[in-house]
Amino acid sequence: MELEVKNIEGKSVKKIQVPDNIYGLEMNEHVLHSAVKAYRANRRQGTHCTKTIAFVSGGGKKPFKQKGTGNARQGSTRSGLNPGGATLFGPRPRSYRESTNRKMKQLALKVALSDKARHGSLIVVDDFALAKYNTKHVVGIMGKLGTPRATLLDERKDDVLYKSTRNIHGAQCVSPTEITAEQVLRFENLIISETALNALQQRFEEK
Repeated sequence: MELEVKNIEGKSVKKIQVPDNIYGLEMNEHVLHSAVKAYRANRRQGTHCTKTIAFVSGGGKKPFKQKGTGNARQGSTRSGLNPGGATLFGPRPRSYRESTNRKMKQLALKVALSDKARHGSLIVVDDFALAKYNTKHVVGIMGKLGTPRATLLDERKDDVLYKSTRNIHGAQCVSPTEITAEQVLRFENLIISETALNALQQRFEEK
């Protein structure tokens, strides 16, 4: 597959070849759904808690005798049917963690990248040309590339691009060694530098 490389002004610079086994795969909705669902489930804390009848104080004595009152039988004033009682079938602390094997994660990322490339949402730039913290510079790049909402990838040793992007609504900066399918699909466009493209390809070759 051939991709066009642009500069930060949005003008075409050259074209490069990228492997079809990464950027030319067919859509696989099952793999994408499973991977994204697992990523989102694993971010849940699971610390929600409601009091069942075992955790509500009081209610140890039977409120009235079993028979002869004309009322429905009750064994505790802390029943979920009474005011001040327990919560019936409420959420308790639990783990939402879902296990996904390495091959499925890798395939999901490739499918997500292929989908972006197929729809023209994968934009390769030669260099972000960012030497200091500058949010306005990143906003300008996104505007000239016609990508108001995008994920940015660049192979950097510093946090300049990350800190210049984190205050932009509708944008995120991720390292190519840590990018996931869920992060690729979060925004409509994916802007990636040539160095990040090479790092991403090397990441797949190492697996």
